[in-house]
Amino acid sequence: MSTFFSAKKANHLNAVRRSNFQLMAKPHCSTIALIGPDGSGKSTVAAALMTQSVLPLKYLYMGASIESSNHALFTSRLAHRWKVYQHKKSLRKQGISVPQQITLHGSEHRVDKRGKLGGGLRLFRRISEEIYRQLISWSYQCRGKIVLYDRHFLFDACPPPDDFSQRRLSAHRLTDRIHFWFLKNLYPRPDIAILLDAPPQTLFARKQEIPLENLESDRIKLKKRKDYSRNFFIVDCTKSINEVVAEINQILDKHCAKKIIA
Repeated sequence: MSTFFSAKKANHLNAVRRSNFQLMAKPHCSTIALIGPDGSGKSTVAAALMTQSVLPLKYLYMGASIESSNHALFTSRLAHRWKVYQHKKSLRKQGISVPQQITLHGSEHRVDKRGKLGGGLRLFRRISEEIYRQLISWSYQCRGKIVLYDRHFLFDACPPPDDFSQRRLSAHRLTDRIHFWFLKNLYPRPDIAILLDAPPQTLFARKQEIPLENLESDRIKLKKRKDYSRNFFIVDCTKSINEVVAEINQILDKHCAKKIIA
């Protein structure tokens, strides 16, 4: 009988040790954001990391483009389809041939010309979508995954911290200011943010539909938003994809290294 209880006690102690090991083996970071101007290769690098990293990564698109999202609310997809329909209708009225594929990428940040009701509905839709994506991220993290963000709302849609003054924000409509406040003060920040950077000429060669001056402006704004993550790194994306991924893996090995019990 005593042997049975001794064995049961030993099994219990082993279970506790395994539990403690699993807790200690959890990574230091839970979220990684790949950010950068258009043409920096965020999606390409993210896809390479998903196949080459030894970490338990889970991909999640965290940008405003619904057509690029792997997760989005039904209402957001419905609103996107309505925008595409309206865009096609406008092209037909102008006598312009409608292309086979319509993209509204980049149009989400244009000035909203609707009234207060339309602006309020847009604000509700944007915040609902951002909360929905964060809930998905938390669900992955609860399962022990490290979430790899392609873009991040804070870096894409929120002004740099230094621009949060009454004078600088006065040019924005009230709904935009509410959205900025929500992102800055309430939205969770990524543990690691990695900026894929390159000269604007290189970015323009990859993404010629975006004006050169816009690409340079985006680079500057992203660097000013570095305080939105406690670990901010800049990686030169003019290198080959293998070199970029290797450099990012070095960063992740250092900051997402697992603790080992001696």
